[in-house]
Order: sequence, then structure tokens, then C-alpha cells
Amino acid sequence: MSTSASRYTAEIHLEDANDAHSLAVARVPANSRVLDLGAADGSVAAVLRQMGCRVSAVECDPVAAEVAGRWCDRVVVADLNEIKLDEVFAGEQFDVILMLDVLEHLVEPEIVLRGARDVLAPDGWCVISLPNVSHLSVRLALLDGRFRYTDVGLLDRTHLRFYDSEGKDALLRDAGWEQLALTRVTRTLGTTEITVDDADPVLLAQLEADPEALTYQFVITAVPTGSPRLTSPPVLPAAVAQEALVAANRRVHELEASVARLEALLSAADERAVPDLLERLEAIRMASIVRRGHLQHLLAALEENLQRLRSVGGG
Repeated sequence: MSTSASRYTAEIHLEDANDAHSLAVARVPANSRVLDLGAADGSVAAVLRQMGCRVSAVECDPVAAEVAGRWCDRVVVADLNEIKLDEVFAGEQFDVILMLDVLEHLVEPEIVLRGARDVLAPDGWCVISLPNVSHLSVRLALLDGRFRYTDVGLLDRTHLRFYDSEGKDALLRDAGWEQLALTRVTRTLGTTEITVDDADPVLLAQLEADPEALTYQFVITAVPTGSPRLTSPPVLPAAVAQEALVAANRRVHELEASVARLEALLSAADERAVPDLLERLEAIRMASIVRRGHLQHLLAALEENLQRLRSVGGG
């Protein structure tokens, strides 16, 4: 697996509650021992270092690894398809292991997941982000007869594996992990790297009935099967606030899509033929707009709370 030093550079905006890297950081307690698998240029490690964390990393690209060395206590230049974590990190244990947008690039991701268990502290956990191949934009492109790889994103040309919700669950189960928490990064149609033109409003409504249609990435907190954390999960205030923020943000996205569909139906309807329908549609549209406004106020309050939590402890 090869990367370029700049291709997977990530700008970490902790105020963005709908971002996989921000969500992952929120799941790392301050002053933790962290292993970042597929660290790229250390963008996440730089933030964790500011939280007092000691970060070790594995990165296959030597140029990116050299940059990551500014923030990491140790960087191992190696291919995750070949490395044995228990040998490279013999005698070491980590509180949190990060696998952010990396497993889908591997030939046998289950092997890496199993190996991560050997270097995880008994009460530790891992944070995994995976792209969702069943996102609305991919489905619509396929219905249009198109499957085109892109440089980054859901159909990144270096992806060897593709996951939907059930596939994500199977991956964890087969590797001996259990999901402790799940958050979704959401993207509405037209906000991903996959272009879809002139989607039929009725078809769009049918597809969006699937709760995973807007899921762009899964952000998973997982522990090995049998872990004591299954009965005593970690309480991370920043992560709890961020999850609430993402849930509210997701609902706003859904309402915006609903309003757009309703407006399209209203513009296409014949006022003389369906006055009752128009009246009902207008009432639903106005209710959606009001609800969206309420959620946006909630988003602002949650963002303020999240910043306050981060400022007092990084948890």
C-alpha cells in the first residue's frame, strides 16, 4: 500500500462535529498512549500531542513518516499488510489505537485488527473510520450505470475493500472486536466527490428512506470481544457532546433534503388540479423549515458546550 506525503494530509478542525478526524480525537482521553496506524503526515498526532498524548505511529510512505516524526514519539516505516504489531511494539501497550480511513486500503484488514489486540491495554479501545459504499451518491451513480474511481473519498482508487453497515459489522466480528459506539459522518447529495446530476425527486425520496443513505463514514469505537469495557464503557464528555452534535447535524441535513424535495414537488404540481395536496405540502415544508431552525439553535449550543469541554480537559 503506497501513499503520497500530501495526498492524505488532513486539516483537523475540532469545531467540525461532522468530520471523522475530529470525532476520533474526541474519543482519545488526554495524556493517553496512542498508536496511530496509517498516520500519514501526523495531522492527527499533532493535535493529540497538544493534549499531552504520547503517540507512536506506523506509516508506509517514508516522506509522510518523516513529517509525522515531528509529532510522534516513534514512527515505524512499514506496510500494514506485512507488519506484525506484537513484534514491532513488543512489550508496549496502548490506551487507544487509531485506524482512520486505513482498513479499506489493506489486503486482509482482519489480520491487522487481530494484531492490534496484542498491543492494546486491557481496558483500552480502538477508533476506526470506514467509508460507507452505500452512500446515496454511489447508489445513484450506479443506477446511472457509472462506477468511477476518484483520487480520494468513497471510491478512492487505492481502496481494496468496500463496506456498508453490515459489512462493517462483519469485519469487526470476524476479527474478534465488538462495537462499543458508532457515530456517522453525513454528506448530502452534491457535497461529495461523486457528481450526480438531475436525480429524480421520487427516487431520491425512496433512497433517502434508508437511514444509511446520507452516511459518508462510520466512526466506530470498538473493543476486543470479552473486554471489561463492554460492561464499563469509557465516559468521554467531549465525545458525548460531539455525538449529540453530529446527530443534530444529520437531522438538519435530512430536513434540508426534505425541504428541497418538497419545493421541487410544489413547483411541478398543478395548482388547479391538486389544491389540497399543495396546501399539505406547503404545511409540511414550513414545519420542516421551523424544525430546521430549532435544530440549528441546538447545534450552536452544542458547539459551545463542546468547546468548553475541550478547554477544560481534552476528554
